[in-house]
Amino acid sequence: MVAKDSETGNGAGPRGRAAEAYQAARERTYSAYEAARGRAADVGRQAAVYPIGAVIGGLAVGALIGLLMPRTRREDELLAPTGRRITEAARDAAQRGLDAGKQQIEEIRDRAAKKVGEAVVEAVGGGSSKE
Repeated sequence: MVAKDSETGNGAGPRGRAAEAYQAARERTYSAYEAARGRAADVGRQAAVYPIGAVIGGLAVGALIGLLMPRTRREDELLAPTGRRITEAARDAAQRGLDAGKQQIEEIRDRAAKKVGEAVVEAVGGGSSKE
């Protein structure tokens, strides 16, 4: 004798409900897969058109995820020396940039002073005179 499912009238009972639930879950999974596949294709097409934007967006998302994840003691142990080296290198580069900028400003100031001096001498009449 086969037990009838009181809700659907199917002869499978709990097995019928389980099969129906499995089929519904399978359909939902397939629909979600197809939707994700379509979105991925759209993103791929956009990345082909705007590759720099895709890279920048990827870096931004990665940085955001990195900020949201808690640091571990092991990461601190492994990455602290690298972080110190990067920080020192950045400080050195910034200082070299400041020094180069100061040197260029001094050179520009010296050239400007020389030009102003030449202009004053010429205006006063220190240039060649006809007699």
